[in-house]
Amino acid sequence: MIMTEKGKILKALSGFYYVQVGEKMITCRARGNFRNDGIVPLVGDNVVIQMTDNDTGYVVEILDRKNELLRPKVVNIDHNLIIISAKDPDFSSKLLNKIICLNENSNIDIILIFTKLDLLNEIEQEYMYKVMKYYKSIGYQVYTNDEEDISKIKSQLSGEYIAISGQSGAGKSSFINKLSGNLNIETAEISKHLGRGRHTTRHIEFYKLDDFYIADTPGFSSIDITFIEKEDIQYLFREFSDYTCKFQPCNHVEEVNCGVKEAVKTGELLQSRYEDYKMFFKEKETQKKKY
Repeated sequence: MIMTEKGKILKALSGFYYVQVGEKMITCRARGNFRNDGIVPLVGDNVVIQMTDNDTGYVVEILDRKNELLRPKVVNIDHNLIIISAKDPDFSSKLLNKIICLNENSNIDIILIFTKLDLLNEIEQEYMYKVMKYYKSIGYQVYTNDEEDISKIKSQLSGEYIAISGQSGAGKSSFINKLSGNLNIETAEISKHLGRGRHTTRHIEFYKLDDFYIADTPGFSSIDITFIEKEDIQYLFREFSDYTCKFQPCNHVEEVNCGVKEAVKTGELLQSRYEDYKMFFKEKETQKKKY
């Protein structure tokens, strides 16, 4: 009798898939015809495995995915925690809005965490709090990395599979250290703990911290969203749908009587967010002209 089990892929490395089934971790290979059909199992996949005699198995079916993070390739994420540096490296609205677009495009719920606010002077701080308030007003969860906020974040992560993304140097490792009650190690050691050592093979893996799982993602200094069609970018800026434009469809760039542009003028819509939208739209336009 063929025995099958349901589980979740927590790690993929060199053609092997490590599938958690209850309390056990089963080392599996993918079914042979997956490759012929162009199917690639990914970390986070809920799968059906067929057990073999020596306590290993084969992934025979991949169950429906609720979402897929493109950087890195990981699926079925409950939340992506995005770490944003206010200073050193300087805050970049362009980088923030690009990563928001990526997650919106992949249907992933995000939590924004602003770090290094204590390094700002009074004027910079005032601006940063205005930015944070705006993102909160359009429906995103927004926190700092102080103890009180970390406690609020942790209270909603129980049993979840999360990713943590952040600009290089934004304080991702420090945040992970604060987030986990039992990962009481030096910041420099966190990279080692999460498989980010300089000489280790780069692979994706969910690690258990407390009662949730975390997928480490490499830091970034730039993000490419040019694979998204220019007409679709506006739908990734969730607040744009609140405004009515005279002419449809409206790209909110050159058009007259545009509700989005009016909202920018009145200060209802954050200027930097709109400017970033225009930049992404024009980047895509320029890319199309090259081909």
